[in-house]
Amino acid sequence: MKLDARSCQDLLRILFSPTSWFDVYWPASRKYFFGLLFIGVMSAKLLHVYSHLNSLSVGQFLLWGPTFFLQDVVCILIALFLTQHCNRRWGRVLAALVAIPATLAISGLAAANISFYFQTGAEIHWRQAHYFHRDPAAVKTLLTGLTGMIIVEILFSAVAWLSTPYLYNAVRIPVRILKSTVAPLRCWKRRAATDPKSYAQLPRQDWDEESNEHESMLGRHRVPQSSHRGRPSLLLRILVGSLAAGVVLLRCIRPSDSAYSFLSQTVITTPFENPPVHQQISSVDLPPLDGDYSWLYNHTALGTPSKLDWLPRKKLAGFRDWYALSNGSAPLHYDPINDPLKISNLDQDILAPLRDALAKGDINIKHVFLLKLESTRDDVFPLRKESHLGDLIRESFSGHIPDDVEERLANLTRNAERFTATPSGFDLYDVEPYGGLHMTNAYTGDTFTLKSILASACGIAPLVVDFNREYLHHMYEPCMPQLLSALNSLSNDTKVAKKSDDFTTWPWHSTFMQSIDDNYDNQNLLIPAMGFQDKVTDKTITKDSEKRDGEAPEKFNFWGYPEHELRHYFSKALKHAERHHERLFITHLTGQTHHPWDMPKGQDYEELIHTGIFGKNKNVNRYLNTIGVADRWLGELTEVLEETGVANETLVVMVGDHGISLIEDGGVTPYDNPHVANFHVPMVFSHPQLPPINIDGRVTSLQILPTILDLLVESASLDEKATHAIKDLLPLYEGQSMIRELVPEKDGKLDWQFTVMNTGATWLALRSAPKPYRIVIPMVPDVEWRFSDVDVDPHEEKTLQSFTLPPLLEQVAKEHGEEAVQWIEEAAHVAQWWVAENWSRYEYVPES
Repeated sequence: MKLDARSCQDLLRILFSPTSWFDVYWPASRKYFFGLLFIGVMSAKLLHVYSHLNSLSVGQFLLWGPTFFLQDVVCILIALFLTQHCNRRWGRVLAALVAIPATLAISGLAAANISFYFQTGAEIHWRQAHYFHRDPAAVKTLLTGLTGMIIVEILFSAVAWLSTPYLYNAVRIPVRILKSTVAPLRCWKRRAATDPKSYAQLPRQDWDEESNEHESMLGRHRVPQSSHRGRPSLLLRILVGSLAAGVVLLRCIRPSDSAYSFLSQTVITTPFENPPVHQQISSVDLPPLDGDYSWLYNHTALGTPSKLDWLPRKKLAGFRDWYALSNGSAPLHYDPINDPLKISNLDQDILAPLRDALAKGDINIKHVFLLKLESTRDDVFPLRKESHLGDLIRESFSGHIPDDVEERLANLTRNAERFTATPSGFDLYDVEPYGGLHMTNAYTGDTFTLKSILASACGIAPLVVDFNREYLHHMYEPCMPQLLSALNSLSNDTKVAKKSDDFTTWPWHSTFMQSIDDNYDNQNLLIPAMGFQDKVTDKTITKDSEKRDGEAPEKFNFWGYPEHELRHYFSKALKHAERHHERLFITHLTGQTHHPWDMPKGQDYEELIHTGIFGKNKNVNRYLNTIGVADRWLGELTEVLEETGVANETLVVMVGDHGISLIEDGGVTPYDNPHVANFHVPMVFSHPQLPPINIDGRVTSLQILPTILDLLVESASLDEKATHAIKDLLPLYEGQSMIRELVPEKDGKLDWQFTVMNTGATWLALRSAPKPYRIVIPMVPDVEWRFSDVDVDPHEEKTLQSFTLPPLLEQVAKEHGEEAVQWIEEAAHVAQWWVAENWSRYEYVPES
């Protein structure tokens, strides 16, 4: 095609003039940007409503549902106004400067939220986002979801491209009809304000009328278009006008419920939600409920600390409350006698099978290992053929598991079978029990890893605030490393003690080990605050490799190295301890089973569940493969204990930091996910001289520390001074000892068990030892109350949810009866008291 001189001039003007570029680009793309914004706004709102649909009754949704979209409609109308044709260049520039960034921001927010929801099963709580930008490790975690966000954004862009200009024109139709409906009112006002004789009707133009001109690609040639449009029929105007007026009226009379306001938020406002700090427990601000709770309110568990006559004058870390404060005032400490929720079982008998084994005097505990198993659900430790997960695996293979897959599954968790004395049911191999206590109904103290470590190693409830902030405040009980350091101070002469062959006199040494990064959310500050003397992390492995002038091992992903790289460090620590007559307390966090479930370099994924053509179970298969890697690592640790000759003298405690609801709802993280699968974790106290015992009572990871202490005393694994000190300290911890008969209820008081949910200040989960009920209580007004009976619904396929408590009580009364209602009411009061008490124990002031 030949270009004439005029066309060449036009082309050159476009190429070398930014304003000409704008004159061409904006008219050609404004409808596209409108379509992209519309798709982002509406998809985000539909997901927002869908994710909370179970919290509304059908009647509530049908009646008030249309009002949830009013903010979105306003946002879309503003976008329509900004993207309409404008004859003045300054008007087009101003509109583009607002519309383009707003569109990109809205579509980006919507894409991020949708991608996050499909990966985790929860929406993003943008008020927590400011915690991440200062944390490089957290940023790396967020980047794992970047691919999903990009895919969603590409889909948005493609749909917007294909729907241009149809979506734009479709939205203009009801706007034009509505404008036509109110036009007579405008005309009436105009006639009333002017002389009828001098009134001359002006030519009508639609609000977004394209006028009579359409710009060509070069911005000069005009394409005539008639501005005449047929007037909408009276019936159509009445229908559209009535719908609009009805929605506005519904919004005016809608109850002032925080749930409705939350569901009405449009996507562009969500990053700016920032409820005041004092509202963090506003949802536990209860409506009037029946019952007398004077035994709970106006009470505190804080009091004058009990006297410890063995405590040295030199201040010990973790024992601040037993020393006068710098201002001379007497400190307060957690006192179980004052705790209205405390139920002790230290006066109960030791479990019969264990009592007999202890009486023989063959159980020696020289070293203690506490292993925190990342993202490990109870039903994969071990994986059982006859289980919910086993059924899903079988169904994926159309009802029959192939022989080669069954052999892989039989091998997958053989060490877990051995530690728990629980057969997998695949019956291909005989597994000899290792010996120990297996808690079949254990819940984690927190579904956030770092807080979960604190609960297990310190025996205290985590602080009810978002993320790891405990190290900044007063941890109200000595953690295990601090406690063991205090025992070291009781020895008159450490050198003499080390020369003795009596290990009960040897000093303790505490180490924290993990092969992954410890920078996530200030973990590197939490570990020393808990009293650990040494630590091994991925940085240690890298440095030691460089010192040996060898190549560093390959990381399995950005988290760090596979666990087997720690074998050398465990072996070295044990050999050093044996040679220098020291006792070890090692806490170890695994990392291989963390999302995105990458395998160690050189190891391939095997088919453990059929993924199908569309990869339906791909994540489940990846997760199960890493569970196998973790199980093999536990086998390696056992080999290290045997090689160093201390297997019969080492207590190994294994507990999941949290579960993961991948099987039930596809969640890859417990972040803001209240499903029971995120709470139910394996818990094992393993020792070759212990008899295999199943403990089926409801327990929590806060009970680990007091159980270790009780077992050290009852096995005579401490000298006389240390035994006296531990007997003083053991009653001060909240949890019951699991080597004794559990007391689920006493004098009408229930043993309440709390789990602070990831990330800390959104939800609080409660259960009580004698009842099968679970309640998840919101700490902020934009999430729901959630109730379930796990005896009836063990996989929580049908939970009862409501944004406020009264409707929930009505639902529970219908389906579960008055007993469950009374339980919920008591749980709500207990939670309200406990959160305030939790802040007091940590000396946490929200305003600070």
